[in-house]
Amino acid sequence: MNGQLDFFYYRSHLAGTYVDFHKHNCFELVYYLSGCGAMLLNGNTLRYGPNTVSITRPNYMHDEQHDEATDVIFFGFTYDDDPLPLANGIFCDEDDKEILGLVLCMKEEILARKFHYSARVNLLVNEIILLLGRKMPEATVEQRPEMLFYARRFIDENYTQPIQLQTLAEISGYSNDYFRHLFKKVTGLSPVQYILQKRLEKAKFLLLHTSSSVSVIGMDCGFSTTSQFIEMFKRAYKITPLQYRISGMDA
Repeated sequence: MNGQLDFFYYRSHLAGTYVDFHKHNCFELVYYLSGCGAMLLNGNTLRYGPNTVSITRPNYMHDEQHDEATDVIFFGFTYDDDPLPLANGIFCDEDDKEILGLVLCMKEEILARKFHYSARVNLLVNEIILLLGRKMPEATVEQRPEMLFYARRFIDENYTQPIQLQTLAEISGYSNDYFRHLFKKVTGLSPVQYILQKRLEKAKFLLLHTSSSVSVIGMDCGFSTTSQFIEMFKRAYKITPLQYRISGMDA
């Protein structure tokens, strides 16, 4: 597990106060020590109470309404969802307040700043991730391929343009590494292979149904150079684009 702390704060909110919609580039955990209220996250209204924990995945907009005076400890962390994917939601700490104990230990380490405190803080982050991972419902992010719908639609609409893996991961709400893992598990192809397949299928159609030159077709399908287009086409179909056009049939 490779969770690492990004930020750490603690704060008191007065009853009736409100934190407007915002998002983070990392996971956020909020431990509600007291009070009650609600947050709107991914279209769902989630209620919090004393000794509950909220998890917000990277780049998800969320707010927070405090119906009662609320004390919180919250921190951000990076994590690639391996081996336990974390889902958005609010979860109850157990009766023994094991998660709270770890959070308070993190706070103590950060305030005391003893030798190698940051290493211990990250160990505590990973222990909290492990405990929260056990609380995830059976329908975790890994079991919901529809979470990839928007990324796949983005590829289908923009595959002739340069596409960054980071962009696709952000659309789906995953880290780069976990997005790549989950995409291949669901589609059988890596994101790069999926994009290449879309470009080559488009190229085959244009070769047979237009009179455009090989170089123009390569550029129109998203290849950076004609030589790259020819190389990738031949690697996939064991035939050059021109030979494919002349043959007049699927390779």
